[in-house]
Amino acid sequence: MKIRPVKKEEYRYIEDFVYEIFRNTTFSDGVIEKALVKEIREKPYYISQLDLVVEKEGRIIGHYILSKLPISHSHEHEILMLSPVSVVKDKQQQGVGTFMLEEGITLAAEMGFKGIIVEGDPLYYQRFGFRTSTEFGIYASEKNLPPSEENLMALELCEKGLENISGEVDYSIYRALRH
Repeated sequence: MKIRPVKKEEYRYIEDFVYEIFRNTTFSDGVIEKALVKEIREKPYYISQLDLVVEKEGRIIGHYILSKLPISHSHEHEILMLSPVSVVKDKQQQGVGTFMLEEGITLAAEMGFKGIIVEGDPLYYQRFGFRTSTEFGIYASEKNLPPSEENLMALELCEKGLENISGEVDYSIYRALRH
C-alpha cells in the first residue's frame, strides 16, 4: 500500500468514491460525506497535503482528509478535523484504515499540528490514542451534538499539545454538516 495526496484531476472521482462507500452504510446515504469533501476543498481550512488516498496495485482503496478546525473560533492553525474516512468495502477489516490513520497522524505531527478531532466509533479510534474530547476541555456545539459524548474524540500530536486549547467544536462551519 502506498499513500499520496489526491491530485486535482481526481477531485470528482474521490467525491464519487466517498459517496459510494457511505451510501451503503447503516448510518448514511453518502450525500453528506460527498458534499463535505467538496466543501472542505473550497474552504481556507483545506490542506492539500492532508487530502490523501491509499493505493494498492494502482487502485485507490482508501481516502481521508485532515483539515484545519477552529475550536471556539480560534486555534484553526493548531487543530485538525479527521473526516471523512473511507475504505472500499472489499478492503475493510484488512488494515487499510489503520495504515491510513497511522500515516496521517505521523504527517500531521511532522507538520506541527497539536491535535486531531474526530467524531466516530470510540472503540476504533481509541486504538490510535484518541480520547473523549471533554477530557481536554473540548466540547461539541449544541448545534450538532454527536450520538454520545464519547463519539467526539481528540488526539494530542505532541506532549501537552492540547493543554492550552479548549472550547467548542462547531461543525456548522460546513453547510453539509448543519442539521
